[in-house]
Amino acid sequence: MPKTAYNSIDHTRCVLMVLVIMVHTVKFGELYPAVKDFINFFFMPAFLLLTGYLVNVEKSPRDFGRYLWKIILPYTVMVTGFACLSTLLPVRDGIGSLTPAALARALLVTGIGPYWFLHTMVVCGTLYWLAFRLPVRRWAAAVRLGAFGLLLLATVKLTPLLGGTYALFYFIGAALRASGADLRRVLPPSPWALVPFAVLAAADYERFGVFSVAVLALSFLSFVPWLVEHGLRGRALRWVGFVGRNTFPVYIFHPVFTMLCKFILPPLLAFDASGLLQYSTCLLYTSDAA
Repeated sequence: MPKTAYNSIDHTRCVLMVLVIMVHTVKFGELYPAVKDFINFFFMPAFLLLTGYLVNVEKSPRDFGRYLWKIILPYTVMVTGFACLSTLLPVRDGIGSLTPAALARALLVTGIGPYWFLHTMVVCGTLYWLAFRLPVRRWAAAVRLGAFGLLLLATVKLTPLLGGTYALFYFIGAALRASGADLRRVLPPSPWALVPFAVLAAADYERFGVFSVAVLALSFLSFVPWLVEHGLRGRALRWVGFVGRNTFPVYIFHPVFTMLCKFILPPLLAFDASGLLQYSTCLLYTSDAA
């Protein structure tokens, strides 16, 4: 993959990480619920498309096991901590009581809080790798992609492990990777991508379901690289690339920083009716963790 493609993906992932922090900042979500709902509608499918595109399944069982373990270990630690905390504090998407069954379900079936995304990465990544181990020679990529699609579909329909929209966008990313496509050619950076994005944002976007998700996500993935590359230079551009390359540790620890901000910042920034100072401070603390 060309270096420019990697840079473009890093820039986009940084912006997506900013959106993650935004929607999980309590005051911002309370003051701007419509904006929060709109961001939640498309940004995780966009993130999963990039994730599927970046995952390399041409690895040995040992190496791919290491990749999964690097997700599973922090996921287990953070979900367990989040579950314990949710029984003591008014945490959204927590569990009512800390029982072995409730904790096991949070870890193995549904995920919890913001960590459901890591659960989805593990489930999709495992199915992706298994499908690409099929011993076929003729039309190998197409057959393996078809098998991966069937595994995802079966998991969505028969288990509570995956949501259909998230599985679809992970699959799209994996299909682009398997076909050898350059993401910058498939979704070239363009200011014109803002047009369909803005039209749907102003319309009743939820009415059109997954079609809206696709248009918003793909438009976003085309517009953001253009915006970053034309709007930033020097140190700012390098900072965006650095955060984009380190979204995993930021994602793991961002709830800790945002939770601290919830308790510390509101009394200090009570004069800020917009909530933007609190959000900016949460973003600064979280990005420093990278």
